Amino acid sequence: MPYISPKYRKNLSKYKYSGTDKSLLSRYVLNPFWNRLVKVFPLWVAPNLITMSGLMCVMINLATLLYYSPDLGTCPNWCYYSFAVGLFVYQSLDAIDGKQARRTGASGPLGELFDHGCDALNTTIEFLLVTSSLHYGQSWLTVLSLASSLGAFYLSTWEEYHTGTLYLSYFSGPVEGIIMLVFIHTISGIFGPEFWLLKFGDLYSKLYDIVPLAANLRLNEGFAAFAGVGLVFNILAGFHNVYLAARSKGKPVLPALLGFAPFVAACGIAYLWLQASPSIVTEHFLPFALYIGASFGYQVGLIITAHLTKAPFPYFNLMLIPLAIGCINANLPAIAGIEPFFQGKKELPYLWSCFAFSILVYAHFAISVINELCDYFDIWCLTIKHKKEGDQTKKD
Repeated sequence: MPYISPKYRKNLSKYKYSGTDKSLLSRYVLNPFWNRLVKVFPLWVAPNLITMSGLMCVMINLATLLYYSPDLGTCPNWCYYSFAVGLFVYQSLDAIDGKQARRTGASGPLGELFDHGCDALNTTIEFLLVTSSLHYGQSWLTVLSLASSLGAFYLSTWEEYHTGTLYLSYFSGPVEGIIMLVFIHTISGIFGPEFWLLKFGDLYSKLYDIVPLAANLRLNEGFAAFAGVGLVFNILAGFHNVYLAARSKGKPVLPALLGFAPFVAACGIAYLWLQASPSIVTEHFLPFALYIGASFGYQVGLIITAHLTKAPFPYFNLMLIPLAIGCINANLPAIAGIEPFFQGKKELPYLWSCFAFSILVYAHFAISVINELCDYFDIWCLTIKHKKEGDQTKKD
């Protein structure tokens, strides 16, 4: 069964990218750099290949982390320098793929899907790297940080589906957020991750007299709080924009707003599972995070595909099933008064099987949709099939 219904496939030809970037950093500093950088690449280099190259950089960073610290602990200081470089390279290549698409006449829905898919995967990868840089380790603070990171990206994708525009504010994750993480990695490389265990009062002692609560807050806790507050404001802005978009199009507002419900539901189910099985948080968080990350990439991919084809919003996906099974199993004592079928170390194989399942489903989705788009537009994904003659149009 194709992921793109035949009755919506014709809408691919009507797609036109719309984006708004209000970032001052992007406009006056980064964009001039990106405009020069894109000219380094020959016109025969496909935009998606540039995007993929950036993703490979952060995947090498992830491999480095897992080699030195599979428990998400600390790494040798030099690793954090490489994390900073890898992330900056990813941001730069991710920013110029659209510019390369316009240079080569390869703009189209495939680039939008491919770009968002890589960004979704990078969100989880970068979360794992920052977990080590900020010395979070395996803790509930790590869980909250994962939810915050994925929540911000889901919110942006959900908003784009309804408004038709990718909106980047004066301070956004893809621009200022990434630069902030580059600095965090760099500081960890200079002083070590232990630096983030200092309290704000250790840096400015008078803060104990002015704001004792803030003074006793560790630096990494302060960063998590900052991200949480930012997410709240983004949620409010996102709901406002989706509400206005639904009203302007004469569509029901409630179904549009409920598009955020799948993410909230997934967070709720995950919390109930982790609360009943705390060893996942403190001992086996890596496979859980990888499973959630792949599941998130799949969910975002479904939303972007629906956006490109003007199909109904995907409220449900298969990835929730393993999550629900794990939650029910862990809570069997409260639900039915019986012991869980698997818990503790016996739960670890199930977590890895969840990750394997999510990878298989996501890979099937990605390959299938990419092939459908390539066939529809008579193009190739990682190479340029036709010389520039304007943007993609449907083949005869």
